[in-house]
Amino acid sequence: MATENTRILSRMVALLFLAPLSMAWAQGEIASSAKGANPHTESANCEVCHMLPEAKLKSLSVPVSNKQSLRADLVAVCRKCHGVGFGHGVGKKPDMNRESLPLGTDGTITCAITCHNMHLKDATDWHQKRYHLRLPIGKLCISCHNK
Repeated sequence: MATENTRILSRMVALLFLAPLSMAWAQGEIASSAKGANPHTESANCEVCHMLPEAKLKSLSVPVSNKQSLRADLVAVCRKCHGVGFGHGVGKKPDMNRESLPLGTDGTITCAITCHNMHLKDATDWHQKRYHLRLPIGKLCISCHNK
């Protein structure tokens, strides 16, 4: 039963994440290698999202607040490459938040901090690693959704 539920949940999440992504790709809203570097890899250019270069981001002498300075707000940074069709809950205030996921300063869901973690190093499953999910897929979705 648990395996079947996990399989169903995995398919639902894949649809939620891949449908807008494939539409954005088809419409040219996602940066290709010709348009810019993919910031979701180990060898990425940090300045695609951050104001500071990698050397300063890794420096112990630079304050964390400076390291967190992005080129735009948390949603705009993601939508620069992923387009406006990406992120089904962005800008909404969740009715529940069972896993205490981080929200924007206004209490709303944002791409880069609520569901995703671009700097995730210890993913526990394939979906979590592939989509930079803050939590394993089974825990993430039911944080805000009943099913």
